[in-house]
Amino acid sequence: MRGVYEATINISALATNQTLIYITAPANKVVEILSAEVTNCTNEPNEQAEVTLSKISSLGSPTATTITPTRAEQGDQAASSTVKGNVTGSEPTYASAPAIEVGRKGFATLAGYQYAPVPEERLIIAGGDSWGLKLVTTITAISADCVLRFRELG
Repeated sequence: MRGVYEATINISALATNQTLIYITAPANKVVEILSAEVTNCTNEPNEQAEVTLSKISSLGSPTATTITPTRAEQGDQAASSTVKGNVTGSEPTYASAPAIEVGRKGFATLAGYQYAPVPEERLIIAGGDSWGLKLVTTITAISADCVLRFRELG
């Protein structure tokens, strides 16, 4: 499918509530979130965790790793969205009003988290807006693979 990208990052020693991946849509396009996942790569004891996709009201200047999204089709141009992962300082400010988050789920850390909505329920991010996939709970340190799949439209 044209315009589809995957942003992946491994976060070692993930233990605190933090932003795992955030995306900022380019000003001239909208971004459709196709899926997101967080999987445990270590053999740590199973425990309950919680993840959500949430709208960022003020991005600021987070300390994070830049992610270059992979194209789903080789003929596509590079992604125009800005994607960063593993925010370790200066967390973005998230919007607090109701209905500004999607895909909030509790999950067992050994099973992992997956957000894969049907097309009618997919999150559409307006041009210039930022959304983050964030761990809401504090857990025993794990190594986690975090993935965000999206499509740029426009």
